Amino acid sequence: MLFGLELLLFEIGNFILIYRLARRLEIESRADPSTPAPQHLNTPGAATLIPLPLKATVFYAMLFAPVYTLLGWFEAMPLFFLLLGLDLLLSRRRGLWIASAVAAALGFLVKLTPIMLAPIAVRWLGARLSLDALRHEWFKRRSPGNLLKPAVYILVFLGVVVGVGLPLARFNPSLALSSFTVNSLRPPWQSVWALIDGYYSFGLVPVSMRNLRGLETGGQWTSSLPWTWITLSFALLYLWLYTRRYDWTRVRTPIVFTALSIIWLFLYSKGWSPQFVVWVLAFVVLLRPDLFGVLLAIMLTLLNVLESSVFLILLPDERWILVATVLARTALLILLAIDFAGQIWPAPRRGQQMQRAAVGLSAAVMVAMVGVMLVGAPRTAQAYQARRLAEHPCREAVAYLDAQAGSLTRTLAMDDTALWSDLYPWLGAAYKLVVVDGYNPDDRPAADVMAEKLAEISQEGEFWWIERDADAASSAAATEQWSAAATNFFAAPGVYTRDVQRLGACDLARVLSLPAAANVAQFAVKEGRIDLRGVALGEAQRGADLPLVLYWQMPAAVADSYTVFTQLFAPDGQMVAQQDNLPVNGLAPTNTWAPNQPVRDDYRLPIPADAPPGLYTLHIGLYDAAGRQTATLPDGATADHMTMTVDVR
Repeated sequence: MLFGLELLLFEIGNFILIYRLARRLEIESRADPSTPAPQHLNTPGAATLIPLPLKATVFYAMLFAPVYTLLGWFEAMPLFFLLLGLDLLLSRRRGLWIASAVAAALGFLVKLTPIMLAPIAVRWLGARLSLDALRHEWFKRRSPGNLLKPAVYILVFLGVVVGVGLPLARFNPSLALSSFTVNSLRPPWQSVWALIDGYYSFGLVPVSMRNLRGLETGGQWTSSLPWTWITLSFALLYLWLYTRRYDWTRVRTPIVFTALSIIWLFLYSKGWSPQFVVWVLAFVVLLRPDLFGVLLAIMLTLLNVLESSVFLILLPDERWILVATVLARTALLILLAIDFAGQIWPAPRRGQQMQRAAVGLSAAVMVAMVGVMLVGAPRTAQAYQARRLAEHPCREAVAYLDAQAGSLTRTLAMDDTALWSDLYPWLGAAYKLVVVDGYNPDDRPAADVMAEKLAEISQEGEFWWIERDADAASSAAATEQWSAAATNFFAAPGVYTRDVQRLGACDLARVLSLPAAANVAQFAVKEGRIDLRGVALGEAQRGADLPLVLYWQMPAAVADSYTVFTQLFAPDGQMVAQQDNLPVNGLAPTNTWAPNQPVRDDYRLPIPADAPPGLYTLHIGLYDAAGRQTATLPDGATADHMTMTVDVR
């Protein structure tokens, strides 16, 4: 907590320093109106509507990334030392440039990035880089371009680094340099280099920097990239940029070149971590406090969220997310560097062209990235759903119920609200999820109330009952160990459970309630009778299957096997659908039935798409090789089938 308060103080310091640096830029632009202004300040009155210091600090205060970074990283501390060193360097007060070297060195001891202030100090303190300056200025004390101040700055920087850092490392050079060693051992991460190298994970640190023996062993990743040539190329590029004939008497030049140096460092770096964006945004608010800067800050922050939260945490197998975010961020950083360079380019017209091109291309990259996100959103949602389902303790039950969603069992009941929350995202669209609790305003026994609620649900038809099993590793036979309320209800007369099974961490059963006195038809067979206890019909729509469930039962066993027929007739008497088979799709012939145990028999009758709407007639019966069996209907009449009316729409 104390460390968090300390970081908060550094972040407050960053606000103050951003205000001070913006103030320096504003004073310079007002003092010399003839100085070429950045492209976003060329609009008449743009600089006077809102003061730049206020605009920059409010812009920074409204950003999400610094607050988010403050919660998990110490980036505010080295950024403070960098901004402090830059502010002290730009001060016209005598000797404060030495304090700038001290601040930069302290920041370097926290993180390597503030070292980029050293080459800026060399140029700001008067050193010119040319053969003429080498011959006539570098080593002449009275010359304004001599190397005395730059040399003192570098010596102070090195002195503080060694004088403070080496004692902290207990005068152990290996420990002092371990940060560089660890970075050399790390695989590239979340960068273009990582994509080329085929590494699609986070910034793995293979060994602690305090484990000196482990550092000698080496890393766990062998890069295929030619880092020597990459380093040489970036060094030459930086040297080319560094030696351009910028106007180093302007305050804007060292601020812009510091931003360029940091972007250059991140482009060269092996990897990218989400906290790095704070370094870039601190200069965006200073140098681009306009609509383009706002959109750029939003996009860079959004790319961070997609990469670090969506890809690395939620969807690590969706590598296209990493590829898209890395390419977009790299392109935006390059274009931002071009825009910044255009603000100080020696040829003003060329600089303005650079800025216009950078803004236009950045807009194209941002629009393209938004398009990628919109196109990839459905796939991302599916991948997230699949991952969540794969981690679900009852994923087997969810998959099974999802496959059964077209049946007539449309209600899923349970006595656990937490289980309801776990199942609703997956099954809420296909089922009516009901929590059966024991609450009642009259304070009656909870078991009685739950039994009554289950009875009410059963009057609407069959339903699924599901419970989370506390001991999911036990055998499947334990699925009969239901909760007390479910056990009492299942023991009631006329209540039956079917398809009882354990699926993952959940126990599942289909619950049937068949009143003892009710029969739809009684079929006389050789050895006795077979009762049709009930019929359940689903919605009858043209061009779709008509779901149909028959509930059979017999008082005594029969020796013969009988076939069930179901036939659907149109109003004109023409048969439009038929399904004949042994019960339960041939899996439960009548001669295998247990006495007094209901058999649930599923059918699906396809209704043609061109069938006319109206009242259809459904025939249901039994037959064997000798013919149809006689059915006694509830009114006492007899026939070779029973009849139902079906409203087809």
